[in-house]
Amino acid sequence: MFLTTFFTATVSHYLIIHCSRSVEKINIALSEIDVTAKPSRCTFALAQWIEERNRDVYPKMEGYQPSMSGIGGIGGTFLDIQTAVKLPDALRGEKYAFVGLPLAEFIQGGSVSEENIGVGRLCPVDHSLPADSFVQGVVILTSRAKALASWLAGTEVAGLKADLRKRELVMETDIDNQYLMAKLNEDQRTEAANFEEGKDALNGLHFISVQRDEVDDPAGFWLLREIPGNL
Repeated sequence: MFLTTFFTATVSHYLIIHCSRSVEKINIALSEIDVTAKPSRCTFALAQWIEERNRDVYPKMEGYQPSMSGIGGIGGTFLDIQTAVKLPDALRGEKYAFVGLPLAEFIQGGSVSEENIGVGRLCPVDHSLPADSFVQGVVILTSRAKALASWLAGTEVAGLKADLRKRELVMETDIDNQYLMAKLNEDQRTEAANFEEGKDALNGLHFISVQRDEVDDPAGFWLLREIPGNL
């Protein structure tokens, strides 16, 4: 078992370790110190580290078998049947737009940084991804941008999914919560398909921006990654 503090947050006088599995076992191991393990779908740095080792380290080890790299995860399967909960009216956006930003904006020298993302956060970017590609995302425009961004900051935003079959845009938060953001018409369904294709092309990388209007700085901006279920 690896106890790596890729994602730790200081809360009063103790630490919280965000981990992707085996929370009960980890909490038992940490029971004598002021550290608490919390299940999370946002262990982005840990997922990237595992992928790098699966790609660059383990194949060079004696006795390595490719089938050993799949270690299970919390990703869903086609058997999962879950209905997204409608967001409270006070937190719903008035407009939604599928947009793309150059990946270069999120790496060193780019214009997006911790200083201009409001209450959001940025996940690590894999530098092996092509810098000339575009990261797909959704901009949520609402007169209640600060309220919505603050609410999202109080949860753990895991990502956005466009369910093309149900014609729904769904936000995933915490360990298993799903919120219906919008119903998709035919034109939006086409844009949503492009959004999902863009995510796949960049290993799940995408973003959410909450803004009052098109020219305002984000009240909250989240660069996220949909982590594969076998990590």
